[in-house]
Amino acid sequence: MEFSIAQFDGIIAQIESKIGEIGTKIDSVPSIVDNGVSHWWVTDAMEAVIRWAGTKIVEFGKWLIETVQDLLQGALAPVYMAMCAWDWLEIRETASQVAGNIDPNILKSTAEWQGAAQFAYKSAATAHNAAAKRISDIGKDTAIALGASAAAGLAFYGGVLAVLVKAAVAVTTALGGIASGVFSWAGAMLIAEEAASDPALIVAAVTGLTAVLGAQVGTLLAIKATATDNSIWPYGKWPDAATSTFDNGTRLDGRAEWSIK
Repeated sequence: MEFSIAQFDGIIAQIESKIGEIGTKIDSVPSIVDNGVSHWWVTDAMEAVIRWAGTKIVEFGKWLIETVQDLLQGALAPVYMAMCAWDWLEIRETASQVAGNIDPNILKSTAEWQGAAQFAYKSAATAHNAAAKRISDIGKDTAIALGASAAAGLAFYGGVLAVLVKAAVAVTTALGGIASGVFSWAGAMLIAEEAASDPALIVAAVTGLTAVLGAQVGTLLAIKATATDNSIWPYGKWPDAATSTFDNGTRLDGRAEWSIK
């Protein structure tokens, strides 16, 4: 799944809207219950069921709202990951262009020069090309890992929204039954089932997200291993061009260390 900030923002907005909707319904439970049990045909047994169901709706709704609000604390992470992924792709683009520009196999200068300087320049260009490629590869791998994590976040919050939509329908149905005064044990069990299944769905979503992020941790460790491999960084820095050893610019007088073919 690719990450879209617009799509992600839409999901978060819908989650916040559903939280508000469920919260409003929860606030209305006491009055709906009182009205529901006020009908003349409601027996003591029916009233007990209605009041029990109302209590369960409130407990379930508050738990769901608090849980989702906690999960929303990390809602900015996928956005930042996506933005950082794009930054690393730009780094990759620049570094890969540098690598392409200084490829010793295509540099005209290595074909136009002769003498010791030609070989030294080709050697330096080879080292610079390898260094630029290393940066390009790190940029690519980092962008892929961050992009995968951002996409996993999008899927996770999409799953949270699905749970809220399902819960809102169940609460609305249950409150409708309470308001009618003919609420049954079957309707009460609907809320009990929702209270049991939704935590499982949220746990499954968290577990799935954790698995994806766990895999990306392994990828990031591999990236760190690549980034800390100093085999292409002589003395811990960008390869030296070593131009100071070829400072005789007399060119074609027979004494220069370099000349043009």
